[in-house]
Amino acid sequence: MKYKKIYSAVVITILLIAPWFNIDSTNNYSIPKVSQEDTSFFEINPCKISLTQFLISNPESIYQNHFYFRSDNRSSIECFGRISGVTVLQKGLETQFFISVGTSSLVNLLLQGLIWTILFSFIPKNKINKNVKESLKYKNLIILLISYFLTFSIYAESRFYENSMYLLDLSKFSSYLLIYLIFVLIVKNLTDVFSTRSENFSNYLPYVYIVTGLFSGFNLSFLSVVFLYYGFNSNLIGIKNKVFNNCYLILSVWWLFNSRGSAFFNVGKLRGFTSSIFEFNANLFWIIFFYFMIIGIWRLYLINCKTFDLSLFTTNLSITSLVLLALGVLSANFPIFNFITYYFFGLQRYGVESKTPFAFDEFSVKISWRGLFPSSETIGEFYGLCLLFLLFYIFTSKKVSVIKYFGIFASSLGLYFSDNRTAIILIFIFTLSYPFLKEDNNLNIKKSKIIFSSLSISTIILIYFRSSDNALSGYKFMSESLLSKTYTFQEYYSTSSFSTLVTNFESSSLISAMFGFFSVLAYILNRSEMWGLFIARYNPTFFESIFGSSPLNFGQLYGEVSVKEADSFLLPHSSLLSYIVFIGIVPIIILFYIFVRDLYLRRTNREFLLFSVYVFLNVLKNDSLNYFSSFIFYGIIYLILREMGTLNPTKRLSKK
Repeated sequence: MKYKKIYSAVVITILLIAPWFNIDSTNNYSIPKVSQEDTSFFEINPCKISLTQFLISNPESIYQNHFYFRSDNRSSIECFGRISGVTVLQKGLETQFFISVGTSSLVNLLLQGLIWTILFSFIPKNKINKNVKESLKYKNLIILLISYFLTFSIYAESRFYENSMYLLDLSKFSSYLLIYLIFVLIVKNLTDVFSTRSENFSNYLPYVYIVTGLFSGFNLSFLSVVFLYYGFNSNLIGIKNKVFNNCYLILSVWWLFNSRGSAFFNVGKLRGFTSSIFEFNANLFWIIFFYFMIIGIWRLYLINCKTFDLSLFTTNLSITSLVLLALGVLSANFPIFNFITYYFFGLQRYGVESKTPFAFDEFSVKISWRGLFPSSETIGEFYGLCLLFLLFYIFTSKKVSVIKYFGIFASSLGLYFSDNRTAIILIFIFTLSYPFLKEDNNLNIKKSKIIFSSLSISTIILIYFRSSDNALSGYKFMSESLLSKTYTFQEYYSTSSFSTLVTNFESSSLISAMFGFFSVLAYILNRSEMWGLFIARYNPTFFESIFGSSPLNFGQLYGEVSVKEADSFLLPHSSLLSYIVFIGIVPIIILFYIFVRDLYLRRTNREFLLFSVYVFLNVLKNDSLNYFSSFIFYGIIYLILREMGTLNPTKRLSKK
């Protein structure tokens, strides 16, 4: 086993280095330095110089922050690892150099898929054979189905792919046949490796925040294959929930019936977990994808619920927080490292370019720092969860390893860098209240509730007076802030149905009061601009507001109503608002009822209670559930904690 891991590590090292040594041995070029005045050499000789040769000739590009290496997925296979072009841009007084590196889309599928499959092989193998046998039923059929399904996604979102695949005509059957065969190879390799390691997946789940696994040039996540496989497998072997299946089928019929028109969406940092276009075929793919994702999460929970190890899990959380912090700093300071991490970790967005995570703006406000992750707030939530689980472990363990102390340090520093104030405040409250919430403590439950409530109320008051210079001027100012922002973005000739409804709230004192409270909440959480822009855009019909328009699809929201240009591309910054767009108000209310019922029925499960409250309050004001990594992480850990009693690191997790 030891030698296999060494062999795998050597293979990965070779795969990480070798592609960038694709040297044109037929010519001996004299490579000039890149300059603002002349880039003609690279215009005349595209795809002739390897990335390594470029770095040797331009060593300053390794560390100077005005160099930007970007992947060129439209390149030919021969151009892979070579410089396909250099662009010079003037931004203020700074001259920026954008170096395009050839990364052919088809090669990306094979190379990235191979590397990530090898990484999965480092997870220890299962000890129980029952789950392996069940998961291997209909294996070959499922591999063919998933490969076809992923190929269909290319067809369904052909507009997204039409300019990213060299010499592949997406109107021809032969192109899809080639892509299908590549997918068969990738899915089979991953299935063979993962099926024998499925029981340990939850213990290594934190690493999905490092290796996102997005194929460069594709709107697909490599990790989604795992959940699709177990989703298909569960249905074929009869592990089903009839109520969920019937409800989802009814909603799916509505979503497909409603798939009229066409609205393109720039997936940006949500790539891999959102649709690039709102139309029938794309909606069909993402509806099926979302269904099997949910089923796959449930199945992996069933496989992992008895093998979850708090000690191992917190160790991996600690390692992940350390690695994320270190890689984030390296990527910010070394442009070439920024490119390498983006490509090989399959990131949704290039790492942050700010070299100073301690930076403040001209108003002495902390500038949020996200490191490698696409969202500073979501990665702040992750660092907070690291601290929360380390808190659970420390209070239930007599011995704490050195790596966990490093995890506390890295997570605390990362949380501060992210400037996620909600997470910071919640961790502060939970740290103070957790000892009193433990069942074996001498203090009674009543006293602990009083302490917990007092801390919560004090924090809310502190936020209220700290977050606004106008807080003392009264409730009225904040209650109107959201509507004011809506008017700011709203075009006079293009009004959304939701903004019209909000404008008429004044006719009802009850609805007006409810919206006023929501506006105050948005103001305190610094969400007035994002939520005001959402109101200006959201244009549902009655049934769309009730049942949504389609899972993981923002096309309608961003394509139907014209709004005034914002400073940047702003998402709703609330998972609640996003999923109202996706699945509608009624399913959200049902899910909220189930969530509250779970909290009540399991109110003595302190770890589940704190984890659930922490996640709920964060996703209320953030887009966390729009990211693949946090969606599967929250889903699996929520289900595991939901059915467990008091955490015991020496006995993994034991049911009461």
